[in-house]
Amino acid sequence: MNLELNLSLDPFYILNYNYPMDIKIRIEKLTEELLKHQYLYYVKAAPEISDLEYDKLFDELVALEKKYPEYAFENSPTKRVGSDLDNTFPEKEHTIPVLSLDKEYAIEDLKKWVTKTITNTNQALSFVVEDKIDGASIVLYYKTGKLDAALTRGNGVVGNDVTENIRTIKQIPLITHENMDFSVRGEIYINKSEFARYNQTFDNKYANPRNLAAGSLRNIKSAVVAKVPLKIFNYEGYFTPPFTNDHILILSKLKENGFSINKNMGYFSDDSEKRSIVKEKLPEIICGTINELPDYVKHRVEQRDALDYEIDGLVIKVNEIDVRDVLGYTAHHPRWAIAFKCDAPTAQTRLKEIQVQVGRNGRVTPVGILEPVKIAGSTVARATLHNQEYIEMLELGAGDFVSISKRGDIIPAVEEVVEKSPENPTVFKFPRACPFCNSKLEKDGAHHFCKNRACPERVKRSIIYFAAKDQMDIDTLGEKTIIFLFDKGLIKNIPDLYTFDYNELLKEEGFKEKKINNIKNSLKNSKNKPFREVLTALGFDGLGTSAVSELINNGFNSIDKIIEVASRGDVENFACIEGFGEITANLLIKHFTDSQNLTLINTLKKLGLNFEEEIKEREEASLPFNGQVWVITGSFEHFVPRSKAAEEIKKRGGKVVNAVSTKTTHLLAGSAAGSKLQKAQKLEVTIVDEPQFLGMLK
Repeated sequence: MNLELNLSLDPFYILNYNYPMDIKIRIEKLTEELLKHQYLYYVKAAPEISDLEYDKLFDELVALEKKYPEYAFENSPTKRVGSDLDNTFPEKEHTIPVLSLDKEYAIEDLKKWVTKTITNTNQALSFVVEDKIDGASIVLYYKTGKLDAALTRGNGVVGNDVTENIRTIKQIPLITHENMDFSVRGEIYINKSEFARYNQTFDNKYANPRNLAAGSLRNIKSAVVAKVPLKIFNYEGYFTPPFTNDHILILSKLKENGFSINKNMGYFSDDSEKRSIVKEKLPEIICGTINELPDYVKHRVEQRDALDYEIDGLVIKVNEIDVRDVLGYTAHHPRWAIAFKCDAPTAQTRLKEIQVQVGRNGRVTPVGILEPVKIAGSTVARATLHNQEYIEMLELGAGDFVSISKRGDIIPAVEEVVEKSPENPTVFKFPRACPFCNSKLEKDGAHHFCKNRACPERVKRSIIYFAAKDQMDIDTLGEKTIIFLFDKGLIKNIPDLYTFDYNELLKEEGFKEKKINNIKNSLKNSKNKPFREVLTALGFDGLGTSAVSELINNGFNSIDKIIEVASRGDVENFACIEGFGEITANLLIKHFTDSQNLTLINTLKKLGLNFEEEIKEREEASLPFNGQVWVITGSFEHFVPRSKAAEEIKKRGGKVVNAVSTKTTHLLAGSAAGSKLQKAQKLEVTIVDEPQFLGMLK
């Protein structure tokens, strides 16, 4: 196959092509053309053909490969969509060093490291500063310019083969322009904005972008991975044979061959000629002298929140490859690179054990029990471990010596394993059964769940959630008291909170008449809570505070209205609410047709809780868009992102929803408006283009 890629192939010629006898040539040409357009679209952001033209080429190749599988290439662009076949992740040895980095936390210590490194080599050096992406490390191995294998970091010597999943990431070249044997280190990540949108569709199941990225690489079906918005930044290249002594020129070479390189990078050298060469090769990066390096690091740390991807620091590297060889490695890290961490203070301690907790909706969360250690003035004895993928990413087990941080100076988290337990050097595995009810645990996405709704721990947690300060705010009926009542068998469900005779507690230690009267008064006051707070307190998936408010503000101001629409299976009526969509709509139908949920609601109704709320008259009645329901679609010149247009509509009294329905009054249509425009035209919705919209705003 021609690895230079045939850039002159006419897509319109392809679409009207009459197959020759040699189908193999046809598949080869389609493969070359599609790989070119994937590179232009996903790496260069400069597409040359329309989505429709691309789809026609892609569909043609899929059809040919299906009919003639013997001619399909291993790195065909059709691999991007993944497979429904289960993947296994065999262990393979790395052929390049895959070590961790030593760390510094203070600018003064970083300056000392730079000075010491220059002194130890006794020669002029240059340094490269790169963002330390908070994602999942990967090593890509290429043979004769074709992706051959992709391994996770593992223990630095052996990693898991996740090649099929990696092929679905469109930023990763399957075939390069040059016929070379080489390896690339990179970091798989997800943009914060894309993570927020993706996570919302799964009711915020994923703790953070890093967790989702790492978990996705180990998904057993690559077709599922293909739907996750994974990206990559590549930061090291190893060529056989070497062609340069400069790390920065290696990155330039990778970029020329279609690899995504982070433009947020600094090059520092006291040699002005070298700086000029680098600036010519990579004009987007910052260049400066060695003395300017600390200020650049400080500036980048201060700007971290403005990035659309997570970083947990910066990496400072010696640029000269031969000097790296001289400086060498310890057993743990290279001496020629350092990580400047911008996270909260850290400490090291022993992980005594890993326990699992079960939440009110059945999600199972592992928690690390630590030998108590002080961080930032407080003692930490527990830390969240998120899920099995997070544990496997850290290769964490009971007895390990670990590094702990307080992310955001609040939440304790295990960051890495400093030393594996010599007595038990294994990785923790989730139990197969729920530790509270012995039901089989089921995996859904990145998390494990106990699906038994009668699980005593689930029921207990739902009662605690209902009574909590942020929900029904039943004062003096806190978590400890509810656990005591539940474990004693005095209450068994949420309605029991209102029917139990609390005078029976007078004989129990710690319960005086005053405390009991406070509980009674709090329960009585909770019956005055508005409908929106009662509905939120029930704790149904997808119905947090903001979702309940949107539901009520869109006319569903009573439980009877919600149940009536759910009983009809009317997905569209819920889906058109802003921020909902079909996934949330189907969740609502599931919740409000469930017999157990309906029984709970009816019981609480009879006990006097509010399940209806009067909708107040809108103060914006005189505003120009009052009563209008808008849908926004397409791309705009003056409203990037589109949420800016939504804000203008809301300020003028209008509503903005996601889907076109019979309730939609206006469609704001930008360029490349698709199916929503067609549906709006069929329903005779008022279509407004960008110039018209700007006029309406005036």
